[in-house]
Amino acid sequence: MAKDYSTTIATAQRLITKFGRSVTLVEFDTTLADSAKPWDGPADARTAPDSTLVLDAVSVQPGGSSQQLGFSVFSDDLISRLAAIFIVSPGASADLSTYQELLDTDGVRYKIDAVEVLKPGPDVIVGFIGVSK
Repeated sequence: MAKDYSTTIATAQRLITKFGRSVTLVEFDTTLADSAKPWDGPADARTAPDSTLVLDAVSVQPGGSSQQLGFSVFSDDLISRLAAIFIVSPGASADLSTYQELLDTDGVRYKIDAVEVLKPGPDVIVGFIGVSK
């Protein structure tokens, strides 16, 4: 019998909402502008994205303290290149690995470099999104 993590997910979401802020994850459009010229790519992947997902997130600065928070899944080299690590709790809402960009509430766009999730059951308890500018 699988363990029910719904209480743990609810607690993570409540704390992230209380101490965090809203961010938008962006999945770029990959539809080619001209199929005869695939090297040109999409017309404007950012302006008309395939999908977006709004989540609450807590931002932490990468560094030595990140290792203490349990981000040892990210290599030291990757951590040194990240601008921030956003902690989210999407539950069952999405596959975080399909998104390429994170838009912060202050209008700053970050490139998503790495995604790791804590998912002992069918739903994600917390996700760690490593971003760079």
